[in-house]
Amino acid sequence: MQPFDARRFSGLFYAAAAWNFAAAAVALAAPEFHAQAFFGSSDSLSAPGARINHQVVWISIAFFGVGYLIVAREPRKNHGLVLIAAMGKASVGILWIDGYLEHAVSALLLVGAVGDLIFAGLFAHFLIRARPSRALPSEPSP
Repeated sequence: MQPFDARRFSGLFYAAAAWNFAAAAVALAAPEFHAQAFFGSSDSLSAPGARINHQVVWISIAFFGVGYLIVAREPRKNHGLVLIAAMGKASVGILWIDGYLEHAVSALLLVGAVGDLIFAGLFAHFLIRARPSRALPSEPSP
């Protein structure tokens, strides 16, 4: 196996940033369209505080994209961010699949769920590859 080079993973984190920025841009620029596409109705934004909650969620997702840019620039120094990202992406993917199975969200969210689960798996792969070897030092020869 060739030695681990964290910089080879920079493209992954740039792609994750683009994924988050694209999703957040649509959600923030066209909230009614977004709600219709996700939930089958823009009524989900009519409850008090729902529009603010929508903005908080999608602004947070955009800032997670900034985190991916930080990781992309220096992947070997940001393993903690990658761990948080892997857990977050896996959680969101599972929640969206559950929402679809409960008929609470549209099939479009399956695309987001699968995308987030793929990113979670790739982030986990990065972390596993980045772990230092646990091999014991060899005994010096007499």
